[in-house]
Amino acid sequence: MADVLKIENLHVSFDTYAGEVHAVRGVSLHVNEGEVLAIVGESGCGKSVTAQTIMKLNPMPPARIKEGSIDLCGEDIVAASEKKMQDIRGRLVSMIFQDPMTCLNPTMKVGKQLTEAICQHRKLSKEEAKKEAVRLLEMVQIPNAAERAEQYPHEFSGGMRQRAMIAMAMSCEPKLLIADEPTTALDVTIQAQIMQLMAKVREETGTAIILITHDLGVVANLADRVAVMYAGKIVETGTAEDIFYRPKHPYTQALLKSLPTVETSRDEKLVSIAGTPPDLFMPPKGCEFASRCEHCMKVCKKHVPPTYEVSAGHKAVCWRLHPACPTQMKEGN
Repeated sequence: MADVLKIENLHVSFDTYAGEVHAVRGVSLHVNEGEVLAIVGESGCGKSVTAQTIMKLNPMPPARIKEGSIDLCGEDIVAASEKKMQDIRGRLVSMIFQDPMTCLNPTMKVGKQLTEAICQHRKLSKEEAKKEAVRLLEMVQIPNAAERAEQYPHEFSGGMRQRAMIAMAMSCEPKLLIADEPTTALDVTIQAQIMQLMAKVREETGTAIILITHDLGVVANLADRVAVMYAGKIVETGTAEDIFYRPKHPYTQALLKSLPTVETSRDEKLVSIAGTPPDLFMPPKGCEFASRCEHCMKVCKKHVPPTYEVSAGHKAVCWRLHPACPTQMKEGN
């Protein structure tokens, strides 16, 4: 299966008055055709910066791509000009943002906003574009789509606005869809509907999806693979089954322990991760999770751990996976 997206050793920094923020530090990942890759991690770990760099939406300056490559369907994103990116955005890659109310134009009807995007990238007449806009609204299960296309964003509910954003993102038939925490502002019932809708879109169109979230529970039924991100780095990657049932990095294990399950009793306390993430103005010398890790060894504080392949496609960045590490440390005892 061919790669839609391939990122190699990506480093992104922000130059601020207080100094350089090392937001993304050596990220490497790939997404295959029709695949759903979930990128999970706590706020500030670099998930959204990585996604926005794929579309070159971070203002430069202060953002700066220091190193690395991004190959999107054969296009070199790092070297692409703004004019080239205007052609790539929508046609090859689209994004669903966290808050649709700030992304939809409040002064334009929803249907017209969809029509504009279609006319920009697809060779359709205005009438054909209008019909396509209604079809897209129907695809994302908005009732009375033709009537709704004539309404403004404020006349839509939160869930309907998010559906409209998905329709807009899919309007130019992109190869890759990036969903940046698309369910954050929605209640649990609507969250489930949006995730089901994204699964339906993937099944019907074959579009590859990058799903960015801080909630592991959201990705369990949708993701094919999961990349766990911490302090600007990918610390573990694997299939959803690997990550949920055979996690190897202490951070992944701690995230899973903090989630309630159907077996969790009312008297049982949820585990919280002690400490705070490292300061990305001055990243640590060794493992970025060392100060919060209950299995921390001397080597963790002094040297950056290499990436170890646990099994086919399952990789983690942790000194406990070194062949010389005692068995009891590997098992987390």
